[in-house]
Amino acid sequence: MGIEEKTTHFRKNSGFTLLEVLVAITLLSVGLLGTAMLTTGIIRGNFFSKNITSATAVAQTTIEGVQQVGYTAVNTYAADSTKVPPTVSMGGVSFSQSASVTNNSPATNMKTISVTVSWNEANNASRSVTLQTILSQ
Repeated sequence: MGIEEKTTHFRKNSGFTLLEVLVAITLLSVGLLGTAMLTTGIIRGNFFSKNITSATAVAQTTIEGVQQVGYTAVNTYAADSTKVPPTVSMGGVSFSQSASVTNNSPATNMKTISVTVSWNEANNASRSVTLQTILSQ
């Protein structure tokens, strides 16, 4: 058995070269990092959606209270901090709310009530939701 026969024998072995393994690991890493970034974005989006839903629920509760008291008592209701609490905690997030009443808007004997609920996201971005309703006499 000569040298040529021995080198030929080594080349016939099946398997992966080091370069092929490194390329495969690199491609797998890029795919897994992309999936991880996508998952992180989805989690952030779900958290934002939860906050929007919670803020809307807080504002809707205030709007329903305003509608229950009616046209004549709406100004005192909106100014009463026991009826419209300035802060509401829900799901680990503190929401600030304010209600304002505009008399004779959009027409005479009508009142526009605006309820704004605001909060800060984890990255200190300020967000808010505003709901409006109109009461007439």
